Amino acid sequence: MRNYLLIAVLGFMGQIYSQEYIKVNRPDINIRMLPTTASPIIGHAFYGEIYIINGEKNKWYSVLLPSGESRWIYKRLAEKTKSIDSLSKQLDILTVKEELKIASDKAHADSNEEKINDLNKIEINNILFDRYMLIILQNYNISPAFYQTIVNYVKPLESKVRKVVGEHLVSVTHIEYDLFKVDFFNFYIETRRCFKLGSSLDAMIFMHYQGEQFIQQLCFEDGYGKGFQNCYNIKNIYSAVLEDSNLLAVTKEGKIKKTNLILKQAVLDLPASNY
Repeated sequence: MRNYLLIAVLGFMGQIYSQEYIKVNRPDINIRMLPTTASPIIGHAFYGEIYIINGEKNKWYSVLLPSGESRWIYKRLAEKTKSIDSLSKQLDILTVKEELKIASDKAHADSNEEKINDLNKIEINNILFDRYMLIILQNYNISPAFYQTIVNYVKPLESKVRKVVGEHLVSVTHIEYDLFKVDFFNFYIETRRCFKLGSSLDAMIFMHYQGEQFIQQLCFEDGYGKGFQNCYNIKNIYSAVLEDSNLLAVTKEGKIKKTNLILKQAVLDLPASNY
């Protein structure tokens, strides 16, 4: 297995280093749809970011963005480079990959409403796709040159023993940003970066040990009949202490804030599921 992973990594690195790149040398620059300053702005590039180039024209570099379209960066604002840093070993690639998927869906939905000059829907969708992908990558300090690597990433098989602690089939309702209530029970689940909205959503709560690591996930169906594969890591589990539309809370900064729900951390205690 170790030899196989080494071959795969070397193959990927060989592919990366066979490309041509530019490195942005200014704090914040525009990426244009066409090689002219009158062209729509696709997004922003920041100091140190590296982009794959596929040509140049007059005063512009042509760069490949996630949509596969060629976009343009003014030459004076970047320089060619042969070196490219590796992805951080601490990077949670699967989390980034999931956020890119969510952003892709958002770009597709927003393209139905967005108007950009006289561009058609496909062109608008590609612009929004590139724009949203760049924002996600930049949030994690990832150069756009690594986009395809992240999209193609498959988590290696774990050799650690998986010890199941609990699996609960539940119905949940979206309450607030990344917060769900377990229907019919006084439990609230805070997830990491989840955009699953709605009420009475069928879900599974998976709790297990992977080696020494304790993992809790809230999982939704990824299409009818496909099982609960659309999973989000659970940050915290709470129970409600008080619930009232006229509640006031005092923040750590000493400010009074209106709220309708006060929670405390809790240990999930649900009946065993039969499914």
